Amino acid sequence: MPTPVSTDTNTSLKAPLPSAAPVTQELPLVTPKLERAMLLEQTELRREVLLWQRWVRYLGIGMLALVSIVFTTNVEGAVLPLVVIVGVYLAIVTSTAWMLRHMRSTALHASFPWVLALADVAAIAGCCYLSSAPQQLDRILLLGLLPVQVAAFYFGRRHGAFAAALAIVAFLVLALFAAPFVDGPAATRRGLVFDVALFAVVSAVLIYTFGSFRQRMVELRTYCKVIELGENVALPRLGTERWPDELTLLGRSFRTMHARLAEQIGSDPLTGCMNRRSLESRLRSELRHARRRNSTVAVVALDIDNFKTINDTHGHPAGDVVLQQVAAIMKVTVRDTDVVARIGGDEFLIVLPDAAWQGAVAFAERLRRRVDEHQFGFAGTPIEVTVSVGLALGRGRDSISSELLLKEADAALYKAKTAGRNRVLL
Repeated sequence: MPTPVSTDTNTSLKAPLPSAAPVTQELPLVTPKLERAMLLEQTELRREVLLWQRWVRYLGIGMLALVSIVFTTNVEGAVLPLVVIVGVYLAIVTSTAWMLRHMRSTALHASFPWVLALADVAAIAGCCYLSSAPQQLDRILLLGLLPVQVAAFYFGRRHGAFAAALAIVAFLVLALFAAPFVDGPAATRRGLVFDVALFAVVSAVLIYTFGSFRQRMVELRTYCKVIELGENVALPRLGTERWPDELTLLGRSFRTMHARLAEQIGSDPLTGCMNRRSLESRLRSELRHARRRNSTVAVVALDIDNFKTINDTHGHPAGDVVLQQVAAIMKVTVRDTDVVARIGGDEFLIVLPDAAWQGAVAFAERLRRRVDEHQFGFAGTPIEVTVSVGLALGRGRDSISSELLLKEADAALYKAKTAGRNRVLL
């Protein structure tokens, strides 16, 4: 292997290496910009959801009050309490809607789902208490499943669990401590335990199901937001759920669509490098220029050593971040006129126009050394990353084809891998 010299074509490129980013096993790796954008969108969505839900609440409290009047055996005594319950509930819903339309406080908007969940359960419990005998108060739990579903689906598992806990507390307080409003037999302790246990099981299933659905939708939204903002972070691995469903298929379709679009526009979606099709087109163009100027074009083929072991040991999210960081090192090492491409998996190609042998070898050795010295991995759990590099040189006077030049670079890379890895060979 030729000895690198300091007077190569890339000596002006002494850009600092990117700092080692902490690797986590959970995606996405959210940047402050992405986090702010997601928070703003989530706040606006919460506002829109709560505004349209107020009409459902108006209809629901009206139907609940009407049913309570029809089925209670103490109509005269129930009218005034029902008016109070309905009036207070409507005041809460209407006032929150007004504030949502006229105020832009993120913290205020975040508190409204909790307040409305409390109001929903309180209204249900009050109407059931005024229309049910003590043994029939399990209606609170039955109707309480509605706010549990709504909270879990639109606002997440914590809100769903909060609504479920409120329903259980309201049921037990009215069944154990409140004087009966409608005459009838009291429920047994065993019956109360059974009702609460059954409600808890059903609520847990609903909260898990709707909460998981919402979480996966957030991942899909994050995936789209990362692409929209062009953030250099690891993308969520859509479509890899343990129990697949239609949403899994949608996630897989998004990933495939993104990859196809990236192919068409010429960039790799994970690293931001060129893809193979764009690189081959650029290489043909550089070779035409080299023939006209009687200059040279060097091709550097690079492969991450033992990359499968990194994926198997630390997980695919860690492997994705390693790919991104290796790509970042290449981008700060090349010149403005050079081209970096990811051609698949852990393989990269770099095109160096107007680079002679000595300059190309020096560049490749410097790139190999920078990767070897870079700190990859978790805090306290480093990941050893090295690369093997193969070189090929196309001279304009030889009229070499781009296909042959790529084959020569690939053959040199194979020699570097079989010779022991972490080296540069021609």
